[in-house]
Amino acid sequence: MRKVLKIAICSLTAAALLAGCSEKSQDVNQTEAQTEAVTEAETDTGSEASSGQDSVTLGEYIGVSFTPVSTEVTDEQVEAQLQALVDANPDFTEVDRAAKEGDVVNIDFVGMKDGVAFQGGTGADYDLTLGSGSFIDGFEDGLIGTKKGQEISLNLTFPENYHSAELAGQDVVFDVTVNQVKESSPAVLDDAFVADNTEYATLQECRAGIRKELEASEAAYAENQKANEVFLKVMDASQVTASDQTVQKYYDEQLQAYENQAVSFGMELKDMVEDMETFQSQLMDMSREIARQNLVINAIAQKENIVIEDSDRDDMAAEFGFGSGEEMVQAVGQEAVDSYLLPVKVMDFLAENAVEE
Repeated sequence: MRKVLKIAICSLTAAALLAGCSEKSQDVNQTEAQTEAVTEAETDTGSEASSGQDSVTLGEYIGVSFTPVSTEVTDEQVEAQLQALVDANPDFTEVDRAAKEGDVVNIDFVGMKDGVAFQGGTGADYDLTLGSGSFIDGFEDGLIGTKKGQEISLNLTFPENYHSAELAGQDVVFDVTVNQVKESSPAVLDDAFVADNTEYATLQECRAGIRKELEASEAAYAENQKANEVFLKVMDASQVTASDQTVQKYYDEQLQAYENQAVSFGMELKDMVEDMETFQSQLMDMSREIARQNLVINAIAQKENIVIEDSDRDDMAAEFGFGSGEEMVQAVGQEAVDSYLLPVKVMDFLAENAVEE
């Protein structure tokens, strides 16, 4: 089974799933009510069900046509990757002059609030690119014009929306010592550069390796596009109505996932979105589509007897860094794991039975 999550499915992300979403999106064995809905779908004449009942009438899903995507990799693509590697790894030379934007300064620093060093505000032998925006406003600008051996105190203020409530909006002082000022110059693309910056020993090996990686990426993209195109055609050919209750369930699950994500950043959800009313409206629309898609997925899974095997869970566990499928299930719950895997298996089935135009 391919380990590519099909992007056409508007479902909870893997990160949200594995962060603790234990309630399944849709039981892969299906509840009695869902089974009735699918049974009805097999004989439904196409009339839309009321908002109180899920209803699925599947269209054709075997032999769906698709337009193949080219997987060709050009020399230009390979050279572009090499150039990006060079750009990301310039040579640095120490200079005896004042630092300017674009230079790298090696610094030691201590951040203090009310005269006391605060957690996370201290560093030593740190290479900072001036103009990178890595530090709070004013820090990098304050180092422009400094020289090697210079000590400077920067009086700064943390942003009001800073992720640490203890520091948000607070006035602090950074005592900084400049150890070195270094300017960058483009690296020379040769065997030595490749050996220092990649897993390859020579430039020739690196070119061949990049080509192989690009070919694998293009092939995966083509498979993804195929699966998406086929699934969307299946959705268009099907008549689906998701009940208000089902849509609300998906909405609640997704809202909880977003709230959990906000908490992981030390924030509240309202601080992460510009307009909560618009966000909730968009989330409801997405939940409605998730419900429709999963109803079709479950209907196909039932008709084709597509089930989740232990080997599928083991594959997923390896993909997400668990020791085994059993360990992953214990961590996040079998329902969450299987509701993630079922759309992948169904879309694989649809793609494998599709016909090239």
